[in-house]
Amino acid sequence: MQRDSQRFFNTQQRHVLFSLSEGRCELCGNELGIGWHADHRVSWVAGGPTSIENGQALCAGCNHKKGREMQFQDKFKPRPFQADVITQVIDGIESGRDRTVVLASPGSGKTLAYLSLATRLFREGRIDHIAVFVPRVTLAQQCEVGWQHLTPDRKDGGLCELFEAPRFGKIWHRTNEVPLTGGKGTGFVATYSALATSESIFTEWAAKHQGRFLLIADEAQFCGDDRDGDGGGTRAGTLIQKLHGFALHSLLLTGTPYRADNNPLVLADYEDAQPGDPKGLRPLVKHAEATYADGIAENYLRTFELSRTDGLVSRRTLGDPSDRKSGESLLTYNLSDDGDGLAEVLRDPKIWEPLVDQVVAKVRDKQKFNRAYRGLISCMGQNEAKKVQKYLQQRHPGLRVGLAVSSDTDAPRALAEFRSLPMDILVTVRMAFIGYDCPEITVVGILTHYRDRGHLMQLVGRGLRVWSGMPPREQSCLIIAPDDPKMQEFLEHLRGEKEEGLRRVKEREAAAEGTESAEEKQLALSYVESAVATTVRAASNDTDIESDELMLIESIKVEVDSAEDATKFARFLELYGIRTKRVQDVPGPRSDQDTEVIVQMPQPPRTDKEIIEDVRSRTATAITKYLHACGVTPGSPGYQDAVTKATFRVNEAAGFNAKTANTVDRAEKRLKAALALK
Repeated sequence: MQRDSQRFFNTQQRHVLFSLSEGRCELCGNELGIGWHADHRVSWVAGGPTSIENGQALCAGCNHKKGREMQFQDKFKPRPFQADVITQVIDGIESGRDRTVVLASPGSGKTLAYLSLATRLFREGRIDHIAVFVPRVTLAQQCEVGWQHLTPDRKDGGLCELFEAPRFGKIWHRTNEVPLTGGKGTGFVATYSALATSESIFTEWAAKHQGRFLLIADEAQFCGDDRDGDGGGTRAGTLIQKLHGFALHSLLLTGTPYRADNNPLVLADYEDAQPGDPKGLRPLVKHAEATYADGIAENYLRTFELSRTDGLVSRRTLGDPSDRKSGESLLTYNLSDDGDGLAEVLRDPKIWEPLVDQVVAKVRDKQKFNRAYRGLISCMGQNEAKKVQKYLQQRHPGLRVGLAVSSDTDAPRALAEFRSLPMDILVTVRMAFIGYDCPEITVVGILTHYRDRGHLMQLVGRGLRVWSGMPPREQSCLIIAPDDPKMQEFLEHLRGEKEEGLRRVKEREAAAEGTESAEEKQLALSYVESAVATTVRAASNDTDIESDELMLIESIKVEVDSAEDATKFARFLELYGIRTKRVQDVPGPRSDQDTEVIVQMPQPPRTDKEIIEDVRSRTATAITKYLHACGVTPGSPGYQDAVTKATFRVNEAAGFNAKTANTVDRAEKRLKAALALK
């Protein structure tokens, strides 16, 4: 089909269309506002020309409705947030805005939002490719295999199956390989680190495909912006801005309005600072948002229960050496009253070991409902994580524990295995803050001193995603944390999110019905001498349980073999008129025996790169077996020469050597040739 070479109406044509319509939508008659759409009566995809005769001025609502009537029969039904992201990007492109900023809580479906957006833009002929950047290799691999991967029977699997053809094609994880993409309708995903180390590969690709690709900066809070020249940016941030200049449109996806160091996000705009803000931070200008409350209301995020452990802290202060009257002092206080020196407190085994034991107990409770449930413990650093792993192995023998820290070269594989193999607890570090998707995680232990609200939400979000294994309203996330003042503030934030979300839902329903530097001073040296965990409190979205009542409830749960959350169990007791503070008759234990259900977990899908490496290894093994059958073994005279000759025969038969066999099909041809050696 021959299409008009001009895809969009130019400024002069838009002015004419606006004038002809007298500033009103040609379908509904409403007055046109900023962001009105210049639409093709006969779509450009169907061959309609970009001319005044084939044009009409529409409001955004009518154009989107018209677009929905022309939708493909996809299985994908976007959540309100995902639909809003797509709408905002389309509006931005139509109105000349070159970027869209999205603030979203974990589990909101950002990945599927931008992949469905790419498919729509490709179908409409607006883009040929998509370029995705993420902070970790794990996320890059998730992007590739999540969208499209080969199943064991060599068929396409992944989210791409939600869309009928034509749809967006393969998205490869790239580091420094060329080419980055294949034909039209393909893309790549890379880390910010790969962008910084292989700048020319990515910038040359962007220049070659100028105006024909969608740029995605995912988890953009890990990509800095040095707009103020204070050194707070990153090399990747500078390059993202450069690539943005070549893109048709850029989509910025972030979990927090600022970076962890309070520097601004790349490509983002900010409003004026709010009066009274102690940090002087400015509100992020965002075009779409998904909150924890939205997830609760729309059944894709779980409710929560937060178990807060108090601690008794002893801080010793040494006197000023220059002041003889100044002596040592010892201050003892509750952690719930003062969170100063939290990092030191959390390094004391008398604090973190009880918290770890609570995580184990809660995971075992959850596994009474479903054996596949598991927990996550986030530590401050690699040393702390390894200590926790060792403690778990010694204190709880038989517990299946995974470890993923940034020093491990196979951390991505460890995360993938934890998601797909039978496991109980994953111990990790800050990697937990970054888009790790494992909905079987339903207990989260916080052993970090990070108290930025956005980063706490990122961490807790690992356990808030609803899992398809059980009905959403029967699921909840248990959070195990120290009871410091800032954690208490975070609890109130989560509670407030619920109320705010319900308000937004009502507004959305109503709208649908209606329309259908101080001088530094030398301070005395002080340090935490000791800290010990004391009382434990529990809190959920709308309930508090004090420590004495919680102890009684937990003891009753043991007697009746219940795995319910403490706050939910307390509500059950209240419904039957039982006051937990004065319970006298405790029911006896159940007579039936628990039967462990063995859950067969599927093997994780693999990226093309992982499949190719595996096939190369099998090819080398096949050559070695062939030589062994010929009586040529490693170390024997002429062995290396025999390997060279056998490999040459394989390459000749397949048409590729190990280096040029850079696709799954090519690698498998070499393997087939190796297996055919005689």
